[in-house]
Amino acid sequence: MSERRKQALRYFEEQKSFLSHTVPANIEANRKSVKTVAFVDGQGNPLKEVSFTAEQISHDFKFGCNLFLLDEFETEEKNKLFRKLFPSMFNYGVVPFYWADLEPEQGKPRYDKNSPKVYRRPAPDLVVEFCREQGIEMKGHCLVYDGFAPGWLPKEPDKIRLAIDRHFQEIGERYGESIRDWDIINETLSWNWDGMERETAFFREDDYLSYSFDCAARHLCANRNFVNDAVGIWDHFHGGRSWYALLIKDLLHRGVRFDGIGIQCHQFVPREGEADYAAKCYNPRRIYDVLDTYGQFGKPVQISEVTICSYNGDQEDMEIQAELLKQVYRVWFSHRAMDGIVYWNLADGYTYVPGGTQNYDPNTGENQFGGALLYHDLSPKPAWKALDELIHHEWHTKGSFHTAEDSNRAEVYGSGGAIC
Repeated sequence: MSERRKQALRYFEEQKSFLSHTVPANIEANRKSVKTVAFVDGQGNPLKEVSFTAEQISHDFKFGCNLFLLDEFETEEKNKLFRKLFPSMFNYGVVPFYWADLEPEQGKPRYDKNSPKVYRRPAPDLVVEFCREQGIEMKGHCLVYDGFAPGWLPKEPDKIRLAIDRHFQEIGERYGESIRDWDIINETLSWNWDGMERETAFFREDDYLSYSFDCAARHLCANRNFVNDAVGIWDHFHGGRSWYALLIKDLLHRGVRFDGIGIQCHQFVPREGEADYAAKCYNPRRIYDVLDTYGQFGKPVQISEVTICSYNGDQEDMEIQAELLKQVYRVWFSHRAMDGIVYWNLADGYTYVPGGTQNYDPNTGENQFGGALLYHDLSPKPAWKALDELIHHEWHTKGSFHTAEDSNRAEVYGSGGAIC
């Protein structure tokens, strides 16, 4: 066993008993159920002694990815392949609403699908149209994110509040019925890339979070509105005294309405830092401790952004990425508080690079981690195949059944979702 494999998978090896007993038992308890099927003829009369086959056609659990690359590739061939691959795996798509790119010029938002292009920021109308055609649920990401606030915002906090309220009103009127889930606030604990220079005048106001959620309560009142963050979760974890847990407690204490909790899990660390990362994020018992902490708030929890590294390496690196994905997805999927998992980037070489560029450089930005599920040519990595095996085989119900004796009813036990 290589040193990298040993370090990256250490805790899965050490906790085999937990993985072979607790995790499968919780998948049975939290992700499976019994459905009753009844058979009648054309006149509504019971049909007894029926043998039939049933197969799952959808998942209740949300398996997602961002849709930032929809029609964003350099060739039409790749665009068509992306449109084919995405719905073959995912039932949940993240729609970009980064304000700076959505409305670069005040009063001229890029909602319409024919709007001028901005790389990795397809117009919302285009993404909504695609998801509706494919039966994909959506999450809008993210409405208030200080680091991606438009440069034209005023300097006075009160005027920024008015602009935010107008922003929410427009989005609610246009997308409130189409997009059920929203990341209202993003990365308030971690946004310090460039220090004070990137902060708006509103960022340090005491009502930065509560006002944003108040706007959501007015304009997205029928939706599920999430808080989303990246730090103070897996790092510096101290149970209910963790930074993110304290932020959530503050929202609850203020009486702020929010509906879900997003937890990011990006392996943005160099190879030499992977062992430390594994101790925090690829440690099954610790994962349960973290999810128990956020599950206590009684709201749906999503692993809202996931990156697992392959480091653009050799075949073994790709296989380690796939094994990490398989093991950590099982642990996340099994926990009772979980609502969904969103893998962040689909294709290597098209991930976030500061300044935004479509020129492939594996050594820049997030590209250096090789953390996507597809290679740059959109062929499947082992990690894609591992996720497919979980969603479409391991957690997929298919079988032959028979109605109960002298009855037109049968029970079908399996993963949550529609069957046919």
